[in-house]
Amino acid sequence: MAELEPGDEFAGCRIEAVAGRGGMGVVYRATELSLGRPVALKLLAPDRAGDREFRERFQRESRMAAAIDHPNVIPVYAAGEHDGSLYLVMRYVGGTDLHALLRDRGALEPERAGEIVAQVASALDAAHAAGLVHRDVKPANVLLAGEHAYLSDFGLTRLAGSDTSLTGSGQWIGTVEYCSPEQLRGERTDARADVYSLGCVLFAALTGRPPFNQGTVTATMLAHLHDTPPRPSELGAPREFDRVIARALAKSPADRYPSAGDLGRAALGAARGEPVTESERSVAVGSAAPNGNGNGHATTVLGAGTFGADGTAGSDETFGADETAVVGGEEVTAWDPAAHAATGSSLWAGEQPARDDEPPPAGERHVIKPRRWPARAIVGAAGFSALVAIGLIAGLLFGDPGSAARTGPLSEDEVRDVAQSFAAAYADEDPAALRATLSRSVQRTLPGGTTNGRDAVVDQYERQFDGKVGGYELDDLEVKGGRAGRAAGTYHVERDEGDPYDGRIVFGVVRERGEPRIALIAATPDA
Repeated sequence: MAELEPGDEFAGCRIEAVAGRGGMGVVYRATELSLGRPVALKLLAPDRAGDREFRERFQRESRMAAAIDHPNVIPVYAAGEHDGSLYLVMRYVGGTDLHALLRDRGALEPERAGEIVAQVASALDAAHAAGLVHRDVKPANVLLAGEHAYLSDFGLTRLAGSDTSLTGSGQWIGTVEYCSPEQLRGERTDARADVYSLGCVLFAALTGRPPFNQGTVTATMLAHLHDTPPRPSELGAPREFDRVIARALAKSPADRYPSAGDLGRAALGAARGEPVTESERSVAVGSAAPNGNGNGHATTVLGAGTFGADGTAGSDETFGADETAVVGGEEVTAWDPAAHAATGSSLWAGEQPARDDEPPPAGERHVIKPRRWPARAIVGAAGFSALVAIGLIAGLLFGDPGSAARTGPLSEDEVRDVAQSFAAAYADEDPAALRATLSRSVQRTLPGGTTNGRDAVVDQYERQFDGKVGGYELDDLEVKGGRAGRAAGTYHVERDEGDPYDGRIVFGVVRERGEPRIALIAATPDA
């Protein structure tokens, strides 16, 4: 179809101007007519719509991308086919992108580079936890609005592990300066391919140019495949980044950071001159995980928006007894059904039965080693069956009669109730009631930053309480149960003085000492 002009209407949007062009199509700045909000409308190249396989894949992946609710991911509002063209409707972000910033200003200050990469890493962790591999992480897809970074183009990702090519012609989606070696070889890619690309983005942010820029496509590809990663310190960056880049750009995926979040944390540490600790954990699940079925050390991250499209943090299929979880930045071992049944407890393995307000001793980490039972063990072995029976009977005879029912996955009602209790506590300006809804290591994430720990989060809310809150309502709440529950919807706050305000919110819910508690609050106020 012909290029759209200002004033044209397409798929319920009025075109305002061309915002950008690329190999996959044209991006327009537009207005969504039904809501009157500014949006970015991306039209894919016309030849794509004629490819049935591509069209079906595009629709499927767009639905997956739209399910990622994260402060650093551009929300996908709509996707489909109109007048023979495939399109995406996304949030419009005013500002610039990292490619344009580097072109105009050159290398960034190390801490600014680290902050941008850490935000993009958080977005990638969310995608990987939903089973998606982006496959086109590059500066042009990092949008910047002030200090906030967004990762875009998830609607054009290739769902990891597919047997078919996205383009149908054997071509990869990506920019050669930022492609991983396995991607260039046409091999299967998992979350670690995005880690490699993000490492290239970090190098470019630190030095003003990509790591392997040899002048021709062929030479650049060969450099990715065979050359030793360059040292950013040779181009003026702090030496602490040399080790970070060397690991991120390792030729073998097994030698890289297992998660984008690990790379982001290492980048921030290097920028601040702090010791770089590289904990081995992966958030990838399903086909995004190494080998396509988990990596034997998968991690569920209950952080900003890392819940998968099915509303759970991670996948029951890949959450095994060896695995770890990170709740509000604290590493704990995985849910251990044997330990729970035997003790009648409701703890996540790794959490100690301390008093509600009692912190662990300074410098110590208490971990209960999980028993070596598979995540979906068949309760058929006599020993395990006996433990289950003893645990249930002991709970019924000597404990709270309801305790046995409070050691398993969360129900949707439990998740909904704790979210509504949070809303009621906020509306009543009741810090004690608010505190009772939160886990000890709760994480609150806003576009401007993250707060960790119940004391800090409650203190943050108390500063908003001034006797003038007229009400707090949750609407359009979508709830999922499971080992880690999820509630997502919109919020509306009334003020006795001043204008009301609205936004979107996601709650991540875990079971802590038998009760559902909020471990994640990710809120995005409406502009």
